[in-house]
Formats: sequence, structure tokens, C-alpha cells
Amino acid sequence: MSRAPVIFLQALLAIAFLGGLFAQVVVIPTTAVDEVELFPPYESVRVPFVVSAIVFVACLQVLAVALGGMLHRAGKGTVSEAGTLMWTNIAIGAVAAGAVVLAWLFVYVTFAEIPSPADGMETLSLWMGSAVGTVAAIGVALLLVIGRQWLRRAIEQGAELEQVV
Repeated sequence: MSRAPVIFLQALLAIAFLGGLFAQVVVIPTTAVDEVELFPPYESVRVPFVVSAIVFVACLQVLAVALGGMLHRAGKGTVSEAGTLMWTNIAIGAVAAGAVVLAWLFVYVTFAEIPSPADGMETLSLWMGSAVGTVAAIGVALLLVIGRQWLRRAIEQGAELEQVV
């Protein structure tokens, strides 16, 4: 793979990682405080939502690091080596952990008494979004598992080909 696209994509992943760090440290806590100031009954659900958001962003950051590692191997032309499976496993774990966070959020929103300043559409939207997000994350994790199987097969076939040659 050409070096320029790899560097560009790695730079984008680094920016996304740093943006996630900024969100974890500044945006998420500040937004939670602002929302509680606007509607004080949100205080009862502030901590679970903030923790969920920060952990979810951390899952995305781990995924960004794993993708960066895979891109690095692609840039060196070493994708078909066993070390790539480690980065694939990390990516699968990050997506699966994100699915767990979303599933927990879905269960929490389902059973918690969440106050609403209007007609409850915020809670319904959060409930639906966490449900759809959970299903989507599980689908992505399964696609990554299939990709890992293809990669493992390609690595095995490459090793067999080297023995023949």
C-alpha cells in the first residue's frame, strides 16, 4: 500500500483519538453539568450516563489504536503475518466492549426512572438509539470475526506457499 494514504489515515485516527480524549475530559462532564443546571431532576442519572459515555469513547479510542496498528502493518506490507491477528483481536474486543456498554445503557434506560422535561421523547430516543447501537456493534464485531478468519486463512496459505517455494 502506498505510504501517503497510510500516513493520512493514521493522522486522522490520531486526531480522532485526541478528540475522544477531549470529549472524555471536557465535553462530556461539562455537558452533563449544563444539563443538570437546565433540568435539576437529571442529577439522579448524571453519573451513570457520564460513566457510560466516557467508557464508550474509550472503546472507540482502543479501536482507533487497533486500526492504526493495522494501517502501520499495511504500510510496511506485513499484513499477512501473524502479528496482524493481535490488532484484529484488539479491534474485535473494543467493538464488543462498546456493544456491552450500549447494551448496559439500553437495560438501564429500560428500567430506570428517568425524568423528562417534556413528553419523554428524549428517553425514548436514548432507548431506541442504545438498542440500535447495540445491534449494530454486535454486527460489526461479527464482521470483524469473519475478517479475522479470512486473515488467518491467508496467513496459513502464505506459510504453506513459502514452504513449497
